Amino acid sequence: MQALDRLAKLRAAMENLGIDAVIIPTADPHLSEYVPAHWSLRAALSGFTGSAGMLLVSAEDAALIADSRYWEQAEKQLPAEIALIRLTGSFLDHVTTWCEENLPQGSIVGYDPELVSLNLAEKLRSLLEDLGFEADALAGERSLPLADIWPDRPPLSMSPIRLMKRPGRSIVEKLEAVRSMMADKGAQSVFFSALDDVAWMTNLRGSDVPCNPVFLAYLLVERDSAELFVDAERLSAEAARAIADAGIATVSPSTLHEALAAAALRGQVMLDPDHTNSLLAALVPPESQVRSASPAMMLKCVKSAEEIRAIEEAHLKDAVALAEFYAELDERLAAGDVLTESDAAQMLHAWRAKDPEFFEESFTTIAAYGPNAALPHYTPPIHGGAVLEPDGLLLIDSGGQYECGTTDITRMTPIGNPSPAMRRDAAIVTRAMLRLLHLKFPAGATGAQIDAAARIDLWAHGLDFGHGTGHGVGYVLNVHEGPVAISPRAQPVAIQPGNVLSDEPGVYRPGRWGIRVENLMVCEQEQTTEFGEFLKFRALTMLPIDVRMFKEPFGEGVELLNAFNAERRDKLMPLVSPRAQKWLSAAAAELPV
Repeated sequence: MQALDRLAKLRAAMENLGIDAVIIPTADPHLSEYVPAHWSLRAALSGFTGSAGMLLVSAEDAALIADSRYWEQAEKQLPAEIALIRLTGSFLDHVTTWCEENLPQGSIVGYDPELVSLNLAEKLRSLLEDLGFEADALAGERSLPLADIWPDRPPLSMSPIRLMKRPGRSIVEKLEAVRSMMADKGAQSVFFSALDDVAWMTNLRGSDVPCNPVFLAYLLVERDSAELFVDAERLSAEAARAIADAGIATVSPSTLHEALAAAALRGQVMLDPDHTNSLLAALVPPESQVRSASPAMMLKCVKSAEEIRAIEEAHLKDAVALAEFYAELDERLAAGDVLTESDAAQMLHAWRAKDPEFFEESFTTIAAYGPNAALPHYTPPIHGGAVLEPDGLLLIDSGGQYECGTTDITRMTPIGNPSPAMRRDAAIVTRAMLRLLHLKFPAGATGAQIDAAARIDLWAHGLDFGHGTGHGVGYVLNVHEGPVAISPRAQPVAIQPGNVLSDEPGVYRPGRWGIRVENLMVCEQEQTTEFGEFLKFRALTMLPIDVRMFKEPFGEGVELLNAFNAERRDKLMPLVSPRAQKWLSAAAAELPV
């Protein structure tokens, strides 16, 4: 069934429900960033496959709100009947403007409360009512009939659930920390809805969401008990024993609503209003709610020393696979093989899969050549894609899930002889990456305060990029992890020692080329002076930057680049094949100062 056919069925359902418009976010009931296929309604209705965006539909009009990462992709994928709204402010600003422009006063605007957070639902309702519209939570008998609208809807994934092999902290230790934070807030219980929170708290892993080793479940922790809402038969015997020994009972997901309501009768329930859907939050009366950022989110973003050591091991494994891949790619291209973007992605997967601790990608590999690299979240087709032919730059943004950590890396490699303009952009972006990596900053600084360090070099040339500079990364978990980020729009959360973040500035020239260079780095203490405590970053990514893409001389920062590459080249040389050693010698050659 095509997107427009589903859209027609949606409009028929809207008429039956007596609503004038409906808001379709990119979300599941856990408000995940990466949405399982079963919940990809926005994509099914619009044909747009990007990982973020919001669809607005009325009887006569439809529009997709998307941020700058997806503008080119949306223009290519959206049917003519769906307009593209380029996100420049908040989603809600664009929603209210669209409603004012397309709906008469008094119109009823529906939304699924299971797909909208408590905070967002309250803001949406308030804004719409102030403008003379009515917000309608479509639940129960008034739910959208998805079986009719989307008859070919994929089933829910119900993967086996296992105990993670290398936990950095015990389940009991995590429960104790959460209960301490719960007591500080005067709460009797805390409810976890975000899938990575549940996985982190229990030291369990699954594969219900591609590239994210999580499983569909909820967790309710009280002062002297805890309940995991999941089908018990999904747990391995080892996993079941581990959580039982930690005092976590396994209960049927069908009892969740009753359990939440009962918890509210026993005392205050702590919940994250940005990561709890409004349907579940409504089961806890407002007077029984303690609204707070998820304690698991705040704890898991600070990696333990044991976790950091394991993450370093994962990055070394990843660098070995990448060096072998790039060496094979060079050899095959030099031999005249005709290779495409998808060939490159499949070759890279094959090299990662040789490591026994690798179990999946941490996100779908972005192998983008030429103009495709100007799309920050481009995904090559399963077969084919652009041919890697001279003369340009190949961007590969990829990552692996290993039993010892999660990786994310972007590298550029020259194919043939890239133009001087391409080489110039590559040098500017690399210099920007290095400037942030070597930044020293005071404790308490936020990602919004340090973001400019990765843009100064670009601004000097009249360049910039629309996405954030860095995101948090989980430990054998989601490759995007909050709440810490480096971005002009980052939350006011201080960067702390133990935070693992990406450093990925870029330049995108639509229709021509795109450049991005990315490492992961860990925040560490730098020094304490009479002016206070200062922090720094240390790179975790262990693959060198391919210097063959630069036009000599590199200029400012060449000493930093040489030192970065030398450390990685020397570490990798004994671990890789002679072919990969040859590649390392060329790609990580010392540049003249």
